[in-house]
Amino acid sequence: MKYSCNYLFLLLLLPLLYACNDDVFVDKVKLPLTEATLSGDGDTLTLRFNTSEWQLQHAYQGEMSEISTTYLTGQFYTLDGTDMGRTHCCLDIKGKIIVDCPPYELTFIRPNDRELQICMGDNPTKEPFSFNLAVGDKNYFQQEEIHLTQQPGSGYVIDRIEYDPVPKNVETKILEDDYLLAGNWTDEPEERTYNLNKNLKRWFSLSCSDDIHLVQTGNEPPTIVVPSADISQGVKPGTDHIEYFRYGSTMFFMDMEPPVMRTLTLKPGYTSIIRIAQYQSYSAHYTLHLHNVKTGKKRTVQGNIKSTTPTETLTAYPKHHENNDDIVIM
Repeated sequence: MKYSCNYLFLLLLLPLLYACNDDVFVDKVKLPLTEATLSGDGDTLTLRFNTSEWQLQHAYQGEMSEISTTYLTGQFYTLDGTDMGRTHCCLDIKGKIIVDCPPYELTFIRPNDRELQICMGDNPTKEPFSFNLAVGDKNYFQQEEIHLTQQPGSGYVIDRIEYDPVPKNVETKILEDDYLLAGNWTDEPEERTYNLNKNLKRWFSLSCSDDIHLVQTGNEPPTIVVPSADISQGVKPGTDHIEYFRYGSTMFFMDMEPPVMRTLTLKPGYTSIIRIAQYQSYSAHYTLHLHNVKTGKKRTVQGNIKSTTPTETLTAYPKHHENNDDIVIM
């Protein structure tokens, strides 16, 4: 088969034309920005492209292609709300992706062929939330990154707490504690009478799955109403308040009534009085109802509370220290 010289010249010239004049043959995706900071109390950023041949290829946290990279996923919907299934945040047609990244609220929307909207709810934590977008042409010839950071929000205050009325893991325990370290400075045994119910402790352990930034109102720290000590009719809010600590333990001190008086004989020197009491323990789910201090946005947070309540003082006994070297006076 024979070819003319002109035809062969054209075949050689075409690759050069594509290489030197991409703007003529290919619409390059030009990113409007490479990084941006969003408000912590909710924000929407709209990116406008110079071509319709762009796509959101994926969203991720960390560095691209590193072992620690976390690729975000979500649910894809058409603009009229039809659920199209799961996606790794690939958006190449009109629609929206609701991203799974609690406690943050992140949505990508392609309302038309030239725009991408990045919609964020408020950042409920104390730390900035950073993530990246990989955007390129639909043929994957080109890929560029956009780095986004949402600042911490203004924080939340507690409106009220609700307890699941059905307690879990209810049990009765017999526990010993060091009630008192007493000293007898005479040469003879001495009898003393004590109220064994004095300063018995009721304590709580609070946990919560969401890292929500709680702020104080005025000079008061965030507090919750603790459950009533009596759960015979179910878990109900009581009358006492304690400070709320996420993933922390909070001690609440109470005096038991009526007094339980015991007379004990103390030998000369130091004696530890060991108290034996009965406690009831249980756990219960709770829901915190909150609102953003700046925007008023409502939010609920769920967690678990474990309660240990003294129900009866059984007895006490003295433990005399023959060697006082091991005594530590606080």
